[in-house]
Amino acid sequence: MISQIAITFGSEKILRDIIAKNPDRSLYLYSSQDDSGKLMLLDASGSKSIFNSPVIYDVLGYAGTDKWNGFVNLTTIALDSDQQKIFDAKINQVMAASLPDGMGSIYSMNYHKDINQRVLLTTWDNFDSYSVWQESIALSQKYRNSPSFYMSNSSFVPAKDKKDNK
Repeated sequence: MISQIAITFGSEKILRDIIAKNPDRSLYLYSSQDDSGKLMLLDASGSKSIFNSPVIYDVLGYAGTDKWNGFVNLTTIALDSDQQKIFDAKINQVMAASLPDGMGSIYSMNYHKDINQRVLLTTWDNFDSYSVWQESIALSQKYRNSPSFYMSNSSFVPAKDKKDNK
């Protein structure tokens, strides 16, 4: 299991240049599901980040087989120490069981050096499979009563190469 995942955002030219200059890395370029102009480059190599402005996640747990060529979701939840224990236990149950239909893998992570920010990175066959799972687990319901509650979802699909659009 890799211990870290790094991401960065930028223009298509800059991100594709990073990919071209680092063929030995496991780099994946994604387009935001909500904003096709927003591009994310994900480094799943587990090696020290090569990005100038990386967002680094420490991997706490992992299950499955990665499907980097499909739908990817990042869910971030800010939790206090008591909430973290409950959340981690629930996510560990998900990881220990058979993964839901359409899910390739699940990473339980935190922002590098910020244990209060839990991040779930999931890979999927498609958005529909993710949507069914998201509705069934209701991640946020348990924590919404907290005055400091924060949750963010970001969904991505593989970026199309400009050559593919011609």
